[in-house]
Amino acid sequence: MATVIPRTVGESLFWSYANLAMAFTGDRHDKPKYQQIDYIVRNKLYYGLLRGTHQIATFLKDEMEKLDASDACCYCGSQSYLTLDHLIPQFKGGKHSADNLVVACRSCNSSKNALDLMEWMAKKKKFPPLRLLRRYLKLAIQYCVENGLMDVMLEPREGARPKLASLFDDLDKNSISERSEGASPAWPFAIGLIPHRFPDPVDLVARVPTADDCDI
Repeated sequence: MATVIPRTVGESLFWSYANLAMAFTGDRHDKPKYQQIDYIVRNKLYYGLLRGTHQIATFLKDEMEKLDASDACCYCGSQSYLTLDHLIPQFKGGKHSADNLVVACRSCNSSKNALDLMEWMAKKKKFPPLRLLRRYLKLAIQYCVENGLMDVMLEPREGARPKLASLFDDLDKNSISERSEGASPAWPFAIGLIPHRFPDPVDLVARVPTADDCDI
């Protein structure tokens, strides 16, 4: 199926969010590969977001799921030594708010440390669980809308071709090392690690088979 090459930060975030919707619908039919209906859902949502006829869902579903699963780590499922973790670290600009807080065991919290979700997942060579990626993308979109950054052009590569970073490609090891408390990153989230290519349904983790097609 035809793919999209995002040119702006907003297009990148919307394309990733639309692919997330495709992943949720792809999980429901329980087939190893994406079906035509999954691509239709993705394209309809993406172009609807660009035109303003569709909106990003609120954090209500995310918060309800967090409450339902509050007795286990959102990263590994452990029920021991539970803490709260900032999906996007505070010192990078992440808010100390319910939207940015998730339940994590002490081990995962310590391992993630100063990394945000996407940096940590890239370091572990894993694609993020869908529920966490959904929350992360909503936080990133919210930040960019509030700060007027949706139309910022992506860094060009190979002439006029926009830079497309998959979850694991072109990961600068220095970017995932610990930063000092005084560091002031340009982006509070890992803009270069926003995923544009998603695994096939059979390879997805932390599936949510009850999610609505586009109500993600």
